[in-house]
Amino acid sequence: MTLERGATRLRPWLDTDIPFLMRLRNDVALQAQLLTQARGSNEAKVRQWLRDRTALPGRMLLVIAESATDAPLGFVQVSDLDPLNRRGELGIGLAHEAQGHGHGGRALALLLEHLRTTRGLRKMSLQVRHDNQQAIRCYERAGFVRCGLLRSHVHIEGAWRDVILMECLLEATG
Repeated sequence: MTLERGATRLRPWLDTDIPFLMRLRNDVALQAQLLTQARGSNEAKVRQWLRDRTALPGRMLLVIAESATDAPLGFVQVSDLDPLNRRGELGIGLAHEAQGHGHGGRALALLLEHLRTTRGLRKMSLQVRHDNQQAIRCYERAGFVRCGLLRSHVHIEGAWRDVILMECLLEATG
């Protein structure tokens, strides 16, 4: 499955993406933005991470790529896909150099439309660091609204961080 809008493409991962994804998984600052910590990923660990997110039921992962070159820019993943309640949990990670160019917003629009029309999902939720204003603005433009706050929820970069809960009703965005 490949989805495309403007300069942004969502596609399955390729072997040639492994070095790029390994760099993202080992980027301390990016992983802190994503509410986790760099884990010292090598090629085998990245391949296992990709297999876990593409082969297991209730999960999916697509690479965000630049349409003209197909060069990887990041990834988007959905976990906890619940067909009965028609919902899932969203995660997105973009390389620093790809942020601020509209790729995240286009990737979200493509993915949300796909989940709504082909999977019948009606709701997506996500968690974001309270101080990640660029991501929060992107999520709000994609139709997400704040629905909760988890105070001092994660310990990242030597401090306890609040996490904002956001949700998007896909039926309202279609």
